[in-house]
Amino acid sequence: MAAFGLHIGTCSGCLAVYRDGKTNVVANDLGDRVTPCVVAFTEHETIVGAAAKQGIIRNASNTVCHVKRLLGCSPDDPLVAEYSKTSSVNVVNHNGVLMFEVNHRGKPAKFSPTDILKTIYKKMLETAQSHGGSGIQDAVLAVPPDFDTNQRNLVTDAATKAGFNILRVITEPSAALLAFDVGQLDQTEGFKTLVYRLGGTSHEAVIMEVEHGMYRTVAKVSDSQFGGDFFTEALQRFLMSEFNRQSRCDMKDNKRSVAKLGLAAERCKHSLSTMLTAQCAVDSLYDGCDFHYNMSRARFDSLCQPLLFKCTALIEQVLGEARCTKEDISKLIICGGGAKPPIVKKAICDFLPNATRLDSVPEDEIIAIGAAKQAALLVGGVESENIGIDKESSLINFKFLPKAVCIKTSNEELEVVLPQHSLAPSRRQHTLTLAQAQTDVALEIFQTDDPAKLETSELLAKLIMRDLPPGSTIKSNFHLKREGDLHITCHEVTSDKYESVTIPCP
Repeated sequence: MAAFGLHIGTCSGCLAVYRDGKTNVVANDLGDRVTPCVVAFTEHETIVGAAAKQGIIRNASNTVCHVKRLLGCSPDDPLVAEYSKTSSVNVVNHNGVLMFEVNHRGKPAKFSPTDILKTIYKKMLETAQSHGGSGIQDAVLAVPPDFDTNQRNLVTDAATKAGFNILRVITEPSAALLAFDVGQLDQTEGFKTLVYRLGGTSHEAVIMEVEHGMYRTVAKVSDSQFGGDFFTEALQRFLMSEFNRQSRCDMKDNKRSVAKLGLAAERCKHSLSTMLTAQCAVDSLYDGCDFHYNMSRARFDSLCQPLLFKCTALIEQVLGEARCTKEDISKLIICGGGAKPPIVKKAICDFLPNATRLDSVPEDEIIAIGAAKQAALLVGGVESENIGIDKESSLINFKFLPKAVCIKTSNEELEVVLPQHSLAPSRRQHTLTLAQAQTDVALEIFQTDDPAKLETSELLAKLIMRDLPPGSTIKSNFHLKREGDLHITCHEVTSDKYESVTIPCP
């Protein structure tokens, strides 16, 4: 039985399959291992993938890119306004629903982001069926760790309508760890792993704690204002200056020429990830002039050098949030198509010299392969003797806390007990010592996106304990259960008094 792992990023998607004890990426009909997440509408058909991306020069107003950025957004969301500035497709408010307005089959048509995503998943289903026969395909989806419940539901719904049977939705950092079987072969291990993902339009750094085969998010920092496209743009600007110098003209105001050079620069960047030199050639780039330039990796690296601090600054930020040092990171995973240039990987590895980098899988395939391995576990495709542990105990539950769980302190501040995105099951303990004259206490439990803002936090529960010995100690145990429920127990040590509450999974 085949089990698939699906990862749809902002710029491209990847499909992996687990079959006969092996995990492999499934190539699409063009033989490519990743598929551009681009959908084009024409007079005759809907095109998905590389053909749609190539045709964007002539059909920009009917070609939708980067749809994942708008998933779950309302029409008045600031992200929509930001997207509209760079997109040639008209984004409209249709009865309170965000829609892309295009011309399709000779007449105006409107499509929601979910519709576009479903079209991409249908393309992936065709690829899956070429490997796994006809009918519905079992699959696990990998999504960003900051996706909320609504966004996860939208992704699941789109994939289901496309024809996939979604077994589970897991986070991208968890899938990255699964791709390398981190913590699964020896469940006595305990260490911290940093997962750095550089996509086309965003990047994120996540520190994961691995303990007894379970994964827990310690800290996460993301930045949607920087991605691999910045490296492409740096190369494009250089090539444009070279063309202007050679032809003694200025093409920067010609959108068609700029788009053609942008596609050529991207192809050149990908080639330089594996070769020392690459030819950038564009016929009739501007005013009938052809452009040919032999680009070296050394020159490309010098163009990218000023951008590398963005990558390491994000890692430094997540280390601070996790209260970790570089030496605390035992393993490093670098993933995402934007991380393929060797100079990017070298900069990150140099920044974390003590961490062992796991690099046996191509960066843009890691997340899909991890999702496929989880799918194999769920459909029973992995025998326990192959991984050295009981099959049932290896089913990692990826329920997680959508918000941080905090306790309100005596000085009216929130102290984080369970960080945001903590994976179930998790346990944490909080100890409180009462003042000498204090005999009563009210423990207020909040959930929040920002622990620094008490006024926007939601009160989950209040546990009141009375007639306690002065100066006594209260130990509070927080247990995020496998099914997602949060059980809190407060125990006063001297009098042996207990109070408890169970907060259902949202």
